[in-house]
Amino acid sequence: MAGQQPSLITQTKLDNEAVRDVKVETTRTVTYTVHIVTAKRFSLPYAVAIDGVVQDGFKTKPKRVSGDKGKIVVSNVKPGSSVTLYLNSDAHPDHRKNPVYKVTPNDKDVTVLITEKKGKLSDTDTPVKLTDKDPEKEKAKKTENYTASLTGDIWMKVSYKYTSGDVAALMPTGTSAEVQKAVESIYDELKSATLSFTVGGKTVTVSFDDSKNPKDNINSGYTLLGAGLPRVHPAGYAALFNAALDAGVSKITMSSAWRPLLGSIAHRAGLGLDVNYVGSTRMNREELRVATAVDTSNVSEEEKTLLGAFEKSKTEQAAAKKKLAEASALVKKTKGDPAKAPAAIQAEKAAQEASTAADAARKKAEAAWNAERDKNEPEGVRLFRGSLMKCACVSQLFDPWFMDTNNKDDIPHTPNMQLSDNETLHAHHLHITVYDPKIL
Repeated sequence: MAGQQPSLITQTKLDNEAVRDVKVETTRTVTYTVHIVTAKRFSLPYAVAIDGVVQDGFKTKPKRVSGDKGKIVVSNVKPGSSVTLYLNSDAHPDHRKNPVYKVTPNDKDVTVLITEKKGKLSDTDTPVKLTDKDPEKEKAKKTENYTASLTGDIWMKVSYKYTSGDVAALMPTGTSAEVQKAVESIYDELKSATLSFTVGGKTVTVSFDDSKNPKDNINSGYTLLGAGLPRVHPAGYAALFNAALDAGVSKITMSSAWRPLLGSIAHRAGLGLDVNYVGSTRMNREELRVATAVDTSNVSEEEKTLLGAFEKSKTEQAAAKKKLAEASALVKKTKGDPAKAPAAIQAEKAAQEASTAADAARKKAEAAWNAERDKNEPEGVRLFRGSLMKCACVSQLFDPWFMDTNNKDDIPHTPNMQLSDNETLHAHHLHITVYDPKIL
């Protein structure tokens, strides 16, 4: 091939053998750097293919790359071979329909910087070579450098669009024929953003709200019914529909499904679904912390008072533990000192009593807050959540009342105190993440 460096040639000689030539093939390295600008602590599924063949390390599941300029390094690429990536839900071993960011190294190693871009853009997934204006400087470069965009349209391209034929194999155990049929209708494209189904005399009506994010960031080809809803894993819909039936809830409103440039990888990979109404209950408890938030019956004035008392008790407990640690340290320091040891021991005893009392006060305050919070939670919401958490297809559940980052472990869910970013984010809706280890 023109411009290609010749293979290296070396000579070897075994005992009683003639000298023979052994060719050592020249190979190249392709390095992709991924920069996600719309989220922190982001992790993107990917698989690598060379000349259209997925590499052995990705046969059964994808790997993950950090969006904070994480690197995908593809070594031992023969000059003239093409390298491509499968990303997001399209990296699932059963999908892999749309390879992207193709490059073909020849004389040099290759780097590709992939940068996420917001807005309605026409950029393609073809990397653009960065060439120095000075031919001599360009020739002296040790690598060929490229840039590439990750736009809303490209996000949509690498987000697998399920079909009604996919549904049956992905239904949670125990899903009825009626629910399965309702789920299948989503992938055959609904005629409107409302779906109703009946099982055993119980009718559930589901409303789907569109998201501003895909409409603002996809240049062409996006509609909620035709491109948004079908990019969500079918088990997510089934879990929510089954939960509504289990809880005796006649209607739910879904506020977000697939979206390209907002939030965690779950929604972008089609594994996240949000609900903002369960029956007539608005899934919102922001008023617990925000005085100007929407007023619901989900948070009582007494609960706000009890939360304040609980947080004060935690502060007092921490202070008591600190004093106990200081008193214990003084006992060790004055051990054997007849002038100081007795007083130090007495101070430690008092500090221990104060710490024990603070522990008890904290437990009492926490129990009081828990009781008041639970008293005002609608029964339908409690049953709805309980059904979702029993489903093997749900890996995470976050809502205004409780948070569970791993539904597969033995650690119980914890109250949403609206302190962390994730808690605050889910103070106004319920979110589930669908379990699919071949994507995430």
